[in-house]
Amino acid sequence: MDMCGIERLEEDGIMQMKKTLKGSVTVEMAYILPLIIFMILFTIYIVFYYHDKNILLGAAAETAVLAAQTERQQGQEVPDLQSFYRERAAGKLIWLKLTGVEVDLDDKWVSITARAGKGRMRVQAVQKTKIPEPEKKIRKKRLLESLTEQEE
Repeated sequence: MDMCGIERLEEDGIMQMKKTLKGSVTVEMAYILPLIIFMILFTIYIVFYYHDKNILLGAAAETAVLAAQTERQQGQEVPDLQSFYRERAAGKLIWLKLTGVEVDLDDKWVSITARAGKGRMRVQAVQKTKIPEPEKKIRKKRLLESLTEQEE
């Protein structure tokens, strides 16, 4: 065999290795690309989930504060808190749908529980607010001040 034959064999071997390497990259990408796409979609779903959860929590906090203020002021008409909550959350949820709102009024606390979901995904947001009674605190403070003044 002459030198040209040896060079041809070496070139053929190199060409075969290049073809093998090109095929190897294709096979590796066939495994990796679906994982990358899955991670991107998973990240988008997580962002939508936390966005909707924050919307639910914010609307629940606003509703709880409104309920505490109206409960504190005697003689005012109590608004429909469930419809107020639905108005606050309407059109702001991206992925989840609002499924239920519960309002619990106690003597000292207001609790708002909101539920949303889609498919198997469920979210529950709870906000509690204490009903403020500053008049009672001011009266107690003045009573204590008057008692300390009497002792002097």
